[in-house]
Amino acid sequence: MPRKVFFLCFLLFPVFASAQSVIINEIAWMGIPIEGVDEKQWWRYEFLELYNAGDQDISLQGWKVELRTGEILEFTILLHGVLPAKEYFLAAASDKILGADVNYSTLSGKFKNSGQRVVLKDAAGLMVEEIDAQKSWFAGDNDLKLTMERRFFDRPAEDPENWGSSAIEGGTPKAQNSVFGKEAFLKLDSLQKEQDLMKKDPIWISFLEVITNGVFTRAFLVALLSVAGVLLLRRYLLRGSPRDGDSSDALRD
Repeated sequence: MPRKVFFLCFLLFPVFASAQSVIINEIAWMGIPIEGVDEKQWWRYEFLELYNAGDQDISLQGWKVELRTGEILEFTILLHGVLPAKEYFLAAASDKILGADVNYSTLSGKFKNSGQRVVLKDAAGLMVEEIDAQKSWFAGDNDLKLTMERRFFDRPAEDPENWGSSAIEGGTPKAQNSVFGKEAFLKLDSLQKEQDLMKKDPIWISFLEVITNGVFTRAFLVALLSVAGVLLLRRYLLRGSPRDGDSSDALRD
């Protein structure tokens, strides 16, 4: 009996390990720019990208992605086909999104801009990955149409710091993410430096602070009074000294 159990586990484990290699890699929850489509309609062109980080091809037959708010199931993306090792799989809302492997026109607008819970399940109905971004998406920008990209394959999907906004408008469907391999704190440090530079006061404000400083004001008044005193003293001395016209009178005496 133990030998049979061991043999069964040996057979099942590779399947389980392979399933864990499939990850959620990028989400265009805001929609992306599409050539020839009016900008006001770009929100319709949403997509979700998977990646097979393993060394074996994975059949996605029976797999699905659930979009939820709390426990309420709002939409299901049914998957099919094969996801080759080290390759991407794109579930898109339109075939106008280049590289779409699954085309769901009904996916359009199903990603909430306010945030959502995204659950990837395998053919057995077991959860492979989950992103609980119900309060707000971990990354991405609706106005600039920057997608939410994953940084590292081997770090958890539920970690907000494992996601970043794409550096490319429209994201990187079926290609390596622009933030791949980049730590979140590097971006935060850079952003902080930019904000600090923007917050620096103009030169005239610094000058104003100096001249309104109490110590500076007192020093300035003392210097001003000193100069005035010197001028008054000089004027007094000049008035008391004999003029050129007075020398003849002194000789006559």
